[in-house]
Amino acid sequence: MTTENGVQNGRVPLGKARVPVQFGEQVIVSILYNHDANPVHHRPDHAIQWMLGLLAAQGVGGTEGGLEKAGPAERTYTLGTKLLARQDVVVMPGIVLAAICFERFIAPEEITVSITTSFTYPLLVPTKGAVDVTVEAYEVPPTENQSGKLPGCRSIQIEAFGPGITNQQVRLLKMEATVFRADASPDAVYEKVVAPQFAELSKMVGKLPGFPALMHPSSISSEDRRRYSRIVEPGQQIHAKPITESAWQCKIPRVLTEVIEHLRHNDAYQKEVTSYYSARPEEAERREAIRRYVAKEIKYGWLKESDEAARVEALAETAQHLYARQHTVFDPRKFRKGGAATAPGAQMHLDLNLSDMKLRRSIHRFYTAGRLKDDPVFMGEATVMSAPLVTRDLANFLVEINHSFSTLKLFEYAH
Repeated sequence: MTTENGVQNGRVPLGKARVPVQFGEQVIVSILYNHDANPVHHRPDHAIQWMLGLLAAQGVGGTEGGLEKAGPAERTYTLGTKLLARQDVVVMPGIVLAAICFERFIAPEEITVSITTSFTYPLLVPTKGAVDVTVEAYEVPPTENQSGKLPGCRSIQIEAFGPGITNQQVRLLKMEATVFRADASPDAVYEKVVAPQFAELSKMVGKLPGFPALMHPSSISSEDRRRYSRIVEPGQQIHAKPITESAWQCKIPRVLTEVIEHLRHNDAYQKEVTSYYSARPEEAERREAIRRYVAKEIKYGWLKESDEAARVEALAETAQHLYARQHTVFDPRKFRKGGAATAPGAQMHLDLNLSDMKLRRSIHRFYTAGRLKDDPVFMGEATVMSAPLVTRDLANFLVEINHSFSTLKLFEYAH
């Protein structure tokens, strides 16, 4: 409900922006900036595979018209055929879209305490042309926990909307940021608001001994700053923006990609996964569906019969990762003009630890942090959804549409 002064359910509108997202600009630049190894951001065949896995497993697509209560099979068959008609698309990195949203409404002079982003629907970007994203920002009354009873606190909510698979508008992400006005005291904000949250987040370290923990050196060069400017200000005159909290946050997913790769070879983690899935009746059904699909590959000469068992195993073990939520708290003393975290080329160490997992819900929670030597600059947590990519429903779908999973091209008899 909207009142006469524009307040919507307690939210005061701050503004609205339309952002054209292009493959040649934000997506490609994000790879250069993040050194991102995730192929769904630059390989159309991988992007389609990834999206098909999401439709079948995680429930993405439930916001599409008429599919709110659809099961995985209905989602896969209804949206999968539409998805296959859009072969020339890649997936926009969610954290880059979040940076665009954040920089539109939060000035570098303001003191950013925290950014929490939930990624609700992947944005498909055509490799030729652009897709429009609508960004909306609101201000809501801050809670006592956010403000620490200090004046000048603002609680900002930002949402981004774009076309789903059926071209209906869906929400791509929701962001909540806690900021203080530029004249607030960074020292007071740290003591009253940030330090207690750092103390709580640091408890996540070492919760799962024997599971992956990585330290990754990182920095933001002058060239990185120029590329970042192209991300957050597409079409504008390129100039090096100040190094912001959001700019450092864009570095985290690259390390997440690396630590997830380590999970594939971590004995303690693989033992947990094997134990969980092998005991479930639906796992036998999933593998049987994969076998039916692999039989199609053999029938059409894409695979030798002697390789059948290895192919079934490889498809069964392929994992689907969805970067679902990121929460980061920043030390405002390090992000002021001339602060240690804003100096070009400053060497940061990014730390990641797997701190919690619930395989039943596919949830993996990681402790994330950035430090200058041993001095923490930011801390937070990231939630990654991880589940088998080739589900029973996806394997059945591939059999019926007669497509190869590797190339997503139609099977044809060899002449």
